[in-house]
Amino acid sequence: MHPRSVFNKEPDFNILAEHYDSFKPFVTKGRNGRGYIDFKDPAAIKELTVCLMKEYFDIIIDFPLDSLCPTVPNRLNYILWLEDLIADTTPANDIIGIDIGVGASCIYPLLGCAVNESWKFIGTDIDPRSIASATENVARNGLQDRITIITNPDPNTIFILDDSTEYTFSMCNPPFYSSEEEIEQGLLNKELEPSAVCLGSTNEMITEGGELGFVSRMIKESVLHGRKVRWYTTLLGLKKTIRPLIRLLKENEITNYIVTNFTQGNTTRWAIAWSFFESRPTTAKVLESYLPKFSFELELPKDMQEVNVFVKEILEDLDIEFTLDLSDDEIMFDCSVGTNTWSRAARRQRKRQKLEQPHTQDLFKFKLELSQGRANVSYLQIAWNQGGDRAMFEGFWSHLKKRVEENCGLYRGTSFKQ
Repeated sequence: MHPRSVFNKEPDFNILAEHYDSFKPFVTKGRNGRGYIDFKDPAAIKELTVCLMKEYFDIIIDFPLDSLCPTVPNRLNYILWLEDLIADTTPANDIIGIDIGVGASCIYPLLGCAVNESWKFIGTDIDPRSIASATENVARNGLQDRITIITNPDPNTIFILDDSTEYTFSMCNPPFYSSEEEIEQGLLNKELEPSAVCLGSTNEMITEGGELGFVSRMIKESVLHGRKVRWYTTLLGLKKTIRPLIRLLKENEITNYIVTNFTQGNTTRWAIAWSFFESRPTTAKVLESYLPKFSFELELPKDMQEVNVFVKEILEDLDIEFTLDLSDDEIMFDCSVGTNTWSRAARRQRKRQKLEQPHTQDLFKFKLELSQGRANVSYLQIAWNQGGDRAMFEGFWSHLKKRVEENCGLYRGTSFKQ
């Protein structure tokens, strides 16, 4: 669970049954007095969703029993992760999200508006019944001024965008399967389905090529729209889908992407996000094993204050602009690089001509965090948080690392003095 989730404390079904008569018939008390429901019963699962939305978010929701039944804690995890992603990388302007395949419940826009008073949503779907049900849910909660439901007339097109609108994010819970046979196989190996049974319509569950095919089309369409959407995101049901999607992102020269996971009970879902903007998330939960490498850490056999002197001298020598944030246990450098001053060619030119390069625009931005470890041991961590040229950043880090190591007596090699 996300640390801000209200569901870090498990809901008490007995209390829910006391609050909602409609939920009472589905609750059974065990020997320990704890309330249980039959997670194999679609009616019980639906009523649980309805009651949780009302109890925790004051949202009235309804949807056909044979449509996809959303699990509220997992849906909330997605929303809270988007909050972190936005807080890390997006200016505090109007937040407008697109829910692709909004579904009959309209769960994501309703949750998003319930926990974020300034957010607005566009919900799209290809199914008339889902459109009608979602529209009714918006009206039930008086959110017509913040949630707009739109019919997508072309099943082969994923994004329905208004040319005059800049979107903060898109989100999606795509169909996981490519056929009825794959659904049956998924139920057998439990790779896709939780222990709870919940029905879904054909268009909610099945698409050509399964989720890999759908999200691949989403990535290709996003290349056409570029910065029209700040963050393109989608849920994933299969871990094996992640690597092929990352390869596709790289093939399309998209280097700003992250992968995360959401776990509820025995069920794990993943999400992938990518952006054509350069700002990179720093606090949003990510799975490091899928991350493009933009953070490095160095252990040094010197006190933090000694290393601080070395780092400042090196940054000043390279004409790198920085601001400092000091505390008792760490030192933060917020740095902006406008010109390559560390490559061999740049160093030779500077030595010959003694020129100071004007800082015209940022090549990239990064943060350095210097923290104290045990006695006479400190840690220097660098995090690249803006810029499109990963090779440039890694070249800089290699240069800085060697010079810091040299000052700490760890590296013997070429002198970097100008």
